[in-house]
Amino acid sequence: MENKNNRKNGLNLALNIAFYVVLGVVAIYSLVALFSTQQYNSTSVFGISSLSVQSASMSGTFEEGDLIFVRTNVVTDDLAVGDVITYRMQLEVEGENVTVFNSHRIVEIVTYDDGNTYWFRTKGDANATPDVDAVFENDVIGVWTGSVWGGAGAFVDGLVGFLKSPTGFFIFIVLPCFAFLVYEVVKFVRVVSDYNVQKAVGDKDQLRAEALAAARAELEAERKAQEEAAKKA
Repeated sequence: MENKNNRKNGLNLALNIAFYVVLGVVAIYSLVALFSTQQYNSTSVFGISSLSVQSASMSGTFEEGDLIFVRTNVVTDDLAVGDVITYRMQLEVEGENVTVFNSHRIVEIVTYDDGNTYWFRTKGDANATPDVDAVFENDVIGVWTGSVWGGAGAFVDGLVGFLKSPTGFFIFIVLPCFAFLVYEVVKFVRVVSDYNVQKAVGDKDQLRAEALAAARAELEAERKAQEEAAKKA
């Protein structure tokens, strides 16, 4: 009996652990899927932007495949020569023009309209010459924070992309919800079964008690009758 109770308690513990693990997975998926955006090589979660480095143009500072982090609340006036900025640029990918995000170092700042308009000349640290096109201030989306996760760019891009895909939704939302449903059904069935067993045992105990009480009453009545008969004799 003790071993049976131990097995039952162990099963309940395992189910509870599984429940909270699945709940945690669903919560993580919801946070990433709902509060993240992804554009080509850029991923933003809770307003923190990260970029997957696509080339070796900044080799020595960060490498192709690294993940870098960008502060987006940047003021153009605060930028200086030597800052690594991230900016929008158009790139042809598989015959289509897409917006990508590039990160290069400022080598010159050019102002127009009495200093009210900024253009930035940039250069990759590993490149021999500056970039051909200057960057207009409206295309600057942030400045590099100095943080790098070596080799994590492809992994993060793939992970976020998978979580936001139909397959990711099925695995991390549909399946856990189905598991929750099965878990609750099993719990309900077990509760009903335990209740019925306890009720049946309770009914049997009540019937037994009533039978014993009736037998005692009958014996007591017979005893009294015998005593009355003895007195009359």
